[in-house]
Amino acid sequence: MPRETDSRSETRSNVFLSASLVTNSSTLPVRIRNLSPHGALLDGRELPVAGSSVRLVRGGLTVSGQVAWQADDWAGIGFDEQIEIDQWVRRVGHAGQQRVDSVVAALRRKETPLENRRAATLPSLAALSSELDQICERLACTPEMTVELAEVLLRLDAVAQVLRQLGRHGDS
Repeated sequence: MPRETDSRSETRSNVFLSASLVTNSSTLPVRIRNLSPHGALLDGRELPVAGSSVRLVRGGLTVSGQVAWQADDWAGIGFDEQIEIDQWVRRVGHAGQQRVDSVVAALRRKETPLENRRAATLPSLAALSSELDQICERLACTPEMTVELAEVLLRLDAVAQVLRQLGRHGDS
């Protein structure tokens, strides 16, 4: 991650939140990695260049801003107005998300989240992650993609990343 040292005096909350970054030409799934009342560090693919006007959306929350810097899959954005961090980190809940959260929690506890299946018939974590990546890519390219569906897509991407990380830890 760029910017190992941070000379800003403003406290930043380290988070892992899914969101959408809206530009003039597209809506991109992103992960918010840290957040302050005046800006955020984002992780995502094909992020806009420094100076671009953007809108960050998480559930019913939205804030406009500018990309301050961009390097590889990282970008820092400054908000046009101050946000309430507590509102942004509050869990955006719905039944499907609760199920995803419970599956991820079970995986983190190294438990099998899929009941009624024998371990021998389960696909590998790498295979599950790869399949989720393919699903995410197909959904992201769908012309009917909405901001609401982008939120769900971000959750799927987060699950794929956890599966990938767990697979790496299991291989070592």
